[in-house]
Amino acid sequence: MTDARYDGALSALEDIFGDRVKRGPTGIGEPAALAIVSPTSAGEVERLAEVAGRFFVPLVGLGAGTARETDAREESILVRFDLMSGMRLPDSDEPWVEAEPGATLLSLENNLETRGLGLAVYPTSAPRATVGGWLAMDGIGVGSYEYGWLSENVLSADMVLPGGERRMVGEEDVRSVLEQGAGLTVSARLRTRRAGGDVPFGAAFGAPEDLAGAVADLFGTGVPLWHLAFLDPEMTRARSLGEGFLLFGAYPAERAAAVEEVLADAFGARRGRALPAADAHRAWGERFFPVAPSRPTPAAERVLVPLTDLAEVLGGGRDGRRTAAQGTVAQSGEVLLLNLDLCEMA
Repeated sequence: MTDARYDGALSALEDIFGDRVKRGPTGIGEPAALAIVSPTSAGEVERLAEVAGRFFVPLVGLGAGTARETDAREESILVRFDLMSGMRLPDSDEPWVEAEPGATLLSLENNLETRGLGLAVYPTSAPRATVGGWLAMDGIGVGSYEYGWLSENVLSADMVLPGGERRMVGEEDVRSVLEQGAGLTVSARLRTRRAGGDVPFGAAFGAPEDLAGAVADLFGTGVPLWHLAFLDPEMTRARSLGEGFLLFGAYPAERAAAVEEVLADAFGARRGRALPAADAHRAWGERFFPVAPSRPTPAAERVLVPLTDLAEVLGGGRDGRRTAAQGTVAQSGEVLLLNLDLCEMA
């Protein structure tokens, strides 16, 4: 693309968005993109996509920076959704919430909590992660043990395609459309669940094979937990939760009769020590990956591991690096490991 065409695209956008267009260098991506644009509505995203299509400039949506990398590249325009963070709840008891791409997952949780509801699944980076960003990368998070991947809990997505066409994507097509990365999400309807009565639990293990064995045992029983996760010893110590491997999670209180004995058997069979209720609640309070709005986002390495390989992965070396790991178990039998350099937690 020639400089004249760059200027034509940016001038057209400045006519529409004014000072909400920030020309490059943006400082995001390598090499730098052309500009960052901040729309305020779905209609503005349509106009942005129409201009970008006319000048053959790719658009790249930005989340909150919790992913390790961005797709920003030369000759692209970045779209920041900070000004699109609205949400809508149904008037009835239907299990969904509708949110714009700039809404953080934690803000959705806080608003749903007032109705005794919660998201079926939300990321461990919820204090920073946005709806649009997490949709773009999909993922496993809090609640994935019962409800699976995020994309499996998106009931519909309102998207603007390259060139400006608007399209409503239904539940059955969401995952394939997201994987293609075609277009920008301007709102999404996410599955919710009854919440407020969840019971946290936890157990400490001394060896990786015991922790992995307990996870496999629980998964094999089909015990109806909502969430199941763990921390390795480095992460446990870094977050002042004790020593050793820490397995923790939560289940709805009404399932206690079907859950408690299974948990006790799994812990005992694998030499695990069940945590007192107060310690289990404290571990549950630390379920988020260590990100906070007031601190730079740590660059976590994401590794998807089959449950059958978990003991080997946890028992392996770290190439001399001092890393801490947090794992989340999904309904699919996969474990998402987030590995963090300890110096980033200091």
